[in-house]
Amino acid sequence: MKKFFLALPFSLFICCFIPFKNLNGQFLKKIKNEVKNRAENNIIHKAGNATDRAIDNAVNGTSNDKTQKEETTAVNAEEPKTDENLSKKTTTAKVADYKNYDFVPGDKIIFEPDLSAEPDAEMPARFIIKKGNSEIQTFEGEKILHLQKDGQTTVAPLMSSENYLPEQFTLEFDMMYENDEGAYFRYVSDFNVNFRQRGDENYSGYPLYRFKIDGTSRAVFGDRNTSTVSFPDDLAKSLVGNTWHHIAIYVRKNIGKAYVDGYRVVATNMLPVGAAKVDIKADRYGIKIKNVRLAAGGDDKYNKIVTDGKFITHGILFDVNKSSIKPESMGALNEITKLMKEHADLKFEIDGHTDSDGNDDANMKLSQSRADAVKVQLIKMGIDENRLTAKGFGETKPIDKNDTPEGKANNRRVEFVKI
Repeated sequence: MKKFFLALPFSLFICCFIPFKNLNGQFLKKIKNEVKNRAENNIIHKAGNATDRAIDNAVNGTSNDKTQKEETTAVNAEEPKTDENLSKKTTTAKVADYKNYDFVPGDKIIFEPDLSAEPDAEMPARFIIKKGNSEIQTFEGEKILHLQKDGQTTVAPLMSSENYLPEQFTLEFDMMYENDEGAYFRYVSDFNVNFRQRGDENYSGYPLYRFKIDGTSRAVFGDRNTSTVSFPDDLAKSLVGNTWHHIAIYVRKNIGKAYVDGYRVVATNMLPVGAAKVDIKADRYGIKIKNVRLAAGGDDKYNKIVTDGKFITHGILFDVNKSSIKPESMGALNEITKLMKEHADLKFEIDGHTDSDGNDDANMKLSQSRADAVKVQLIKMGIDENRLTAKGFGETKPIDKNDTPEGKANNRRVEFVKI
């Protein structure tokens, strides 16, 4: 009886505000599933927290009760609570919104296309269009990749090999649904990030596994037998169209974690092993994407300090030609803060580095201001300022060639050198 009363107001809303002719079979099925998901939402999230803790322990090599308690607190605290936060675009989110973010990008960039020099209304130079139509566009003053609607447009990175995904990798990008808001959109819109085996030459059929946002309130990360997981209510409400949303995916062998706008929405240890390549697919609605970054690895930072005396991070990101830290940098900053609190003897020189684009003197000043900004942020997060110094090197110490977008991306970095 209780479930009936929970479902009744939602059903009356649908009947009153959606024209009957639009209620096709697919829509009715999704509405029915949504009513069920709303009723079970609390149960799912309680179970999800326990699963997340187990997977975190597998990734981090921890299993004690203290760690589990801290992880539970972090998961519960990472959901923004104010209406102001819900209306903000990803590009204008505050660092505080990501304060419990634990996603850390890989440390070797293998694909990061630079769209800035590509002409509008042309096919992308760095992506393969496997199905449908896609083109470069200028949107809000920057170049983006547009995947057109209704054709199930599918694009994949243009790489020299069909087997470019390592056992451990991260994938990030910003995406925007193109739509008019409404109930129909909220239940039938979706997009997929598909991970495929090497032999899947035509990118056809069901992938090895996928991350799919189903509607705006559910996701699935796994093979075709994997069940969907409901989003926290605040995230589901904020997943509107015509707004940028940040997607981040971490994979290490059979372990996977997926994040949307700073929320960890799925964690699993059931991924099939053997993914070789990736593609992004739009479904009913068109989508825009930008800031695509695929990176390999992610070595344990303390081990790197012991063996090399330093570690490199590409996870601290800045606005273009500025020293302001982007919100999604909080995953790397949280990891570094935790490391320094666990090892009170560690002291670091924070080194800022740029690529070779632009003026040498300007790059030197920019790298110094960025290193200073990282130092200030770590002090705000509880690290004693006497344990940190900051120095900018501009473009003088490249670790990769500056003749490809990926090489430049690897050179744009922050290093933590033990002192």
